[in-house]
Amino acid sequence: MKFPKFIKNLLSRDSRRKYASKTVKNDVKAVTENSVSQQPLIKSENKKTVEIAKKMSHTKKELQDSVLLIIYTDENENELVTPQIVSGHLGEEINYRIKSLKNYDLINFKGFTKNYVDHYAILTLIFRKKTAGSIWIFCRDVDTNELILSPKLSKGYLGDAYQLYSPSIPEYSLLNVKGSIRGTRSLESSSLTFFYRRKAWLENEQSSLYFKMKSSVPVYDSPGGKRLKINLSPQTIWKTFAVITTTDNAKWYCIGGPLWITFNNTLMSIYEEDETNEQYGHNFKKLATLIEATVDYVADRSVNLYDKPFGKISGTLKHGTKIKIEYLETSDKVTWYRLTNSLWLPSQYILFR
Repeated sequence: MKFPKFIKNLLSRDSRRKYASKTVKNDVKAVTENSVSQQPLIKSENKKTVEIAKKMSHTKKELQDSVLLIIYTDENENELVTPQIVSGHLGEEINYRIKSLKNYDLINFKGFTKNYVDHYAILTLIFRKKTAGSIWIFCRDVDTNELILSPKLSKGYLGDAYQLYSPSIPEYSLLNVKGSIRGTRSLESSSLTFFYRRKAWLENEQSSLYFKMKSSVPVYDSPGGKRLKINLSPQTIWKTFAVITTTDNAKWYCIGGPLWITFNNTLMSIYEEDETNEQYGHNFKKLATLIEATVDYVADRSVNLYDKPFGKISGTLKHGTKIKIEYLETSDKVTWYRLTNSLWLPSQYILFR
């Protein structure tokens, strides 16, 4: 039987090893036979062993006449591991021992057969790398927590290394990162968030100041942003939650949600917090019946709700939401209404039926 040259090359190493092993066995056999012939007395059990060995040496071993080469490739026909060689006799059933490849799935094969049907044959096993868990990438404004860009999805294969980079966004500077920007892909999904700050913003700090309006004050959707169709009425008192200093040294105060005012001592004055707490503590008045109303704010936006007048933000309601009012409190021309969910809302954000 003639085998192709590539089969001969693959078998050459095994052939040399088998030949060397056979030579050693023959040498051992010769030594054993010489030793036996020189011994005048042999125990019965040793004699029997020698006789069996002689019979085995005269038995002609049947040669294998069929070879199967097993090749492991990916979808692009790149070999993944060293090919396997399986040999036997024509017509015999093949005893397959397929290798398990880490991070790969077997998706197809070519040349599979149950028995040895030819003197030589090739079986090709086609594998595909397992898909790793996705990595969601978010870009947020660190001061408002709003998304600056639409989320993106990074995909890859299990076990592959990855390196992710922060997008360049006009008018923003990268501030910090939450998550891993590099690593090895696994089955678990994960997220990576890049936090940015506007280049025009120097500082962002918490604020607990109260301002009393001296005259009508315009409101904006962000520091230096678009002016809204809202004005703060004279003699009203507003609590601030954050203050942002911009590159032109202006100070912008957040009065809740996306509502911002810039400080101007001709339009407002600082109101002492202790005095405010005393005035807005225990002057609740229960209404005779529940009053139905609607949240009147800015279209597609939500207004903040508070745990008490001039208190902490404890919730939000969208513009146009139907509400029911059970308590009110009025002091220094500022009226607050308590809703049936026990949270408070200033009168300027309520439209009565």
